[in-house]
Amino acid sequence: MIVGLILAGGLSSRMGADKASLVIEGRTLLQRTATALRAVGATIVAVSGDRPGGIPDRWPRSGPVGGIASAAEYLPDGELLVVPVDMPRLSHAVLEPLIAARSERTTVWHGYPLPMRMTLDGASRMALVELMTQPGRTCSVSALQSRLGAARLAIDTLDTRLLVNCNTPDEWREANA
Repeated sequence: MIVGLILAGGLSSRMGADKASLVIEGRTLLQRTATALRAVGATIVAVSGDRPGGIPDRWPRSGPVGGIASAAEYLPDGELLVVPVDMPRLSHAVLEPLIAARSERTTVWHGYPLPMRMTLDGASRMALVELMTQPGRTCSVSALQSRLGAARLAIDTLDTRLLVNCNTPDEWREANA
């Protein structure tokens, strides 16, 4: 079973508006991201963050790892595809290779911490809870990947424009140009 987890719990302070609600081609980023996850076989799509239908952050303001750790308490064991909500070009070309490569407990594109495929089980849940006790940058997606072991896919096989995320209005305009 593949579970999709959309990280949508941030404050969007640099954007000045809720990134999940930004509209591109008639759909919100949240809707587009959920569609992309379902297109690669996610049978469950969950959303982290304090929003209708979302999984509230047990560790507020703790970044992506806090969202993953909070959601992990509610999600079943299996393959977890973790994606940020702010990737307007997210597609099958980005996600399918992550699913296909299962040589390690996590898989990412080289140089990009997210999106990420990870095996969600007791060991990864324990690593997440332990990371939540760490201060600052020691509680990061990269630290999680180091603890669990990560396969890094060669980026030369992918158009890196598909991995662009948007944190500011200027980045949003550029991504949609």
